[in-house]
Amino acid sequence: MFGMRPRVCVFVFIVCAALVSAEDLRVELASGSNWMFPDGHARVEQGELVLDGRQSNPRAFYTPQEWTDVSLKASFLVESAETGVLACGFIVRAKDGRNYYYVHYDRGQAILCRSDENNGWNEIKRAGNLDKPAGVWHRGEVQCQGDRLRVFLNDVLLYEAQDAALASGRVGFYAGEGVAHVKDIVISGEARPASGPLTFPPRPYTFVCEDAGAGGYEAFPDVCRLQDGRLISVFYAGYGHVALPNEQLPLGGRVSYCLSTDEGRTWTAAQTLYDGPDDDRDPSIVQLKNGRIICNYFTLRKAEGKNPPWDGLGTWMVYSDDNLATWSEPRLISEDYYCSSPIRQLSDGRLVLGLYGEKDGKGWGAAVFSEDNGESWGPVIDIDNGGMNLDAETDIIQLKDGSLYAAQRGRDETMGWSVSKDGGKTWSVSLAMGFPGHCPYLHRSPSGTIYMAHRLPQTSLHYSRDECQTWSENVPVDSVGGAYPSMVTLKDGSILIVYYEEGAGSSIRAKRFVETPEGIEWKPLE
Repeated sequence: MFGMRPRVCVFVFIVCAALVSAEDLRVELASGSNWMFPDGHARVEQGELVLDGRQSNPRAFYTPQEWTDVSLKASFLVESAETGVLACGFIVRAKDGRNYYYVHYDRGQAILCRSDENNGWNEIKRAGNLDKPAGVWHRGEVQCQGDRLRVFLNDVLLYEAQDAALASGRVGFYAGEGVAHVKDIVISGEARPASGPLTFPPRPYTFVCEDAGAGGYEAFPDVCRLQDGRLISVFYAGYGHVALPNEQLPLGGRVSYCLSTDEGRTWTAAQTLYDGPDDDRDPSIVQLKNGRIICNYFTLRKAEGKNPPWDGLGTWMVYSDDNLATWSEPRLISEDYYCSSPIRQLSDGRLVLGLYGEKDGKGWGAAVFSEDNGESWGPVIDIDNGGMNLDAETDIIQLKDGSLYAAQRGRDETMGWSVSKDGGKTWSVSLAMGFPGHCPYLHRSPSGTIYMAHRLPQTSLHYSRDECQTWSENVPVDSVGGAYPSMVTLKDGSILIVYYEEGAGSSIRAKRFVETPEGIEWKPLE
């Protein structure tokens, strides 16, 4: 489920429960003895489950029994509030603390999802525009019969869906971005005593940030190592994929960051790096050889009556010369081009930034250079798209022979690539890379291997051991489809990759891998 980060542990309980078989079980809420609260912020009080989801997404699992075919009914109320999704969730067939179905009842929707180790938000089906005001008691119900799932609100069937991933398990509830009250719980179906304690399998990733305080949606991350040894990850924080200014977020989406002092194992709470009056997005970060830290991003301005409802304001940068203590005023890099990758410092000291442009429905890549550590930028140099539709999101890496290699997002079946042999003054006509991808990110490992991470399929990467002449088969990274990945080499030579989830409550994730003769091997961050 979005935004949740339960502890990795096993809870042991002692219960005396009679076998229930296709009968109604009315759950008494005199105490919390039959409930597990793995995330805290939940309790039984005055005959109700109370789950305070304002700072996290607390869950409550009913532990004595588990069900195959099951109906979970309950009355729920989420306290009124001006902000937040104000969600109460119903959990069924919880195989463990990671794998279960749930119905997410928020302000006006009922969203059926499946949670697993890799992704807490595998959406199955939803209904919207529901008459479900906060501060009022409602009646929710979810039924599972074989691979059929049915979702009800106030005794009205909203929809049916089909999914065969989970066959049985416990039931429970959760809250998201609000305080939820649950009572009058009735469980019906084929029950048996629980086979053992509810476990929480370790996740193969860690979180960089789950909530930066701007609406719960974090995306488009970048990561780099600072000269003092810390890792910094910058990312977009807002209330959705585009967060234009509104009453909830008057300045729109912003650039946030987190720091790690233990090689990506843990991260600080999010801080704001830059928040202008518009939607500031797709940030990237670099520290130059002289110590200057530069964050580049682009900006959208709200434009009523337009479709889409914004105007692009181009690519910008802010910089810090005092190790993050203060930041400059924004400086324009290009008014008509946009960025999704970091500034790269070349062997001759120049800076290069991959850009992209679009006109009349056609897209192409581009590059821009600075010879004075970002004080000024030269003219943008276009890269011929070779007749391909390239949304580009260009990233650039310097090869061993000094030439520059540009990877570009493809709009159709393939990404594009181009090479400059004269320091970026001219570029070859783009050619097809042979596989699809969005927002490529290039990183050279200590051994010389070049990794290119990207979106599609889901979060993926390829690698090259011959200076980008050929690429490996696709290597899956994660099942989530946000991507916009970034990589950094850790002190032990392994590589950290950060990326985002996408969807409501999207968070920033990180995984670690090492090189092997056969490819890569994933390693835990703990």
